[in-house]
Amino acid sequence: MASPLGTSTGLEILANILRHCDSKTNRNILNGLQKDIPHLALELRKKILTFEDLAYADQRGLQKLLKLIRLRDLAIALKGSPQAVLKNIASNMSQRNLHDLKAEITATGPSREKEVEEARDRIMVVVAELLNSKELFINRPTDNMVY
Repeated sequence: MASPLGTSTGLEILANILRHCDSKTNRNILNGLQKDIPHLALELRKKILTFEDLAYADQRGLQKLLKLIRLRDLAIALKGSPQAVLKNIASNMSQRNLHDLKAEITATGPSREKEVEEARDRIMVVVAELLNSKELFINRPTDNMVY
């Protein structure tokens, strides 16, 4: 008998649940699934939005996001981020704002994982609002999904 999570309906239900969870919960669930059911983890990652998806945010929407979030949150959230996220954000900032961000990253020093997750969660709340109002778009090339 096939697992109910293997069906598209079960997968959609689980993805919808994960969309309402914080990033730590999502990470724990996805990491657990990765060990036991790697193909399911891959399919779920395609269906939920993560901080790392900011690497694929459109210019205008990302610039709007950067105006709405605190520089300190961004500095903390970027710690340990993939290079693609850093590059997309940096390319959408003025030189002055980029200088301020670098100074803030240096000033905040090392951050605990919990602080990074909390900063990312605050940013993703704004991301969700911008996505809902169609002011930000994320186009991931790996799965052709547009948010």
